[in-house]
Parts: sequence; structure tokens; C-alpha cells
Amino acid sequence: MIRLEPHDPAWAARFEAERDRLRALAPDGLLGVCHIGSTAVPDLAAKPVLDVLAVYEDEASMRRAARTLTAEDYVRKRDDPDWQVLNRFGDETVVAHLRPQWADTWRDQLVFRELLREDPRARAEYERAKHEAAAAHDDVDVYTDAKEGTIERLTARAYEAGYDDHLPEFA
Repeated sequence: MIRLEPHDPAWAARFEAERDRLRALAPDGLLGVCHIGSTAVPDLAAKPVLDVLAVYEDEASMRRAARTLTAEDYVRKRDDPDWQVLNRFGDETVVAHLRPQWADTWRDQLVFRELLREDPRARAEYERAKHEAAAAHDDVDVYTDAKEGTIERLTARAYEAGYDDHLPEFA
């Protein structure tokens, strides 16, 4: 069962601790660490899973970071040239998305987040899609796939509205 919870302000502090942990464990080539996903958006229900984006100078730096993190307590879930996904389980699950700077897809995650933070209608549309997907699917991958059309539409809207101007300096 997919469990969505009301936004918890403690998620911001959890992100800060995870950001500091990533900076300490895998700093070489690290350009920035950002809080992404629904836990990064006030007033949005979310699974209590923290999503963190770490952008690296290049693929080699990203891969070194992934190796370092898997030697600690992360488990690699995805291994692509433009995207390493590592999970850390325990009392509080963390999903670390490592991306090289050249992979433009990290920008999509940030413009989507910015739109949801600033546009109550977009946030409500996405939350409806989340609740519908959670009610219909028990598998997290199927749940995620069920939201994809809404995410793509909202991300396109975010670019059209100029939210890519809100990207961090390392962009």
C-alpha cells in the first residue's frame, strides 16, 4: 500500500542532514545538492521518503560518488551514464539521485519542484494524481508510472512559464 502523509516541516531538516552527509562522503566534483520530490514542496502530501538530487561536474565524478556511497549504507537501484539512483533504508528512507551536469534531466526535476512550490493549482493537480495513483496501485514503481503523464504536463508548463530561470547557480 502506498501511504501518503500530509507535508511534514521536519522533512526540510532531514534534507539538510542528508545534504551535509553527501557533501562529507562524496564531495569530489559535487556542484550542488537539492531537495526534490514531494517532500520538498510545502502543502503537498508525500510518501515519507526523502528525495535528494546531487549534481556532479561529470559522469566520472558521479560514478565515484556512487561507489563511495554504496560502500557506506546506500544500495544502488539504477546505474545509467546520466543517472545513478541509490537508496538508503532504515527508519527514514532516502533516495539519492546522482546526475552529471551535462544530463539536462536534472533540470526537469528542479523546474517541476519550483512550479509545485509556487503554483497552488499545479500542486493540487499533482496531489490529485498522487492520491489516485496511490488508491489504484500498491507497487511503488507502478504508482510512479501512473503519475508520469501529469508530471510531464506540469514540467512542460513549468518550462513554458520560465521556471528554468529559478535553477541554482551551478546550472
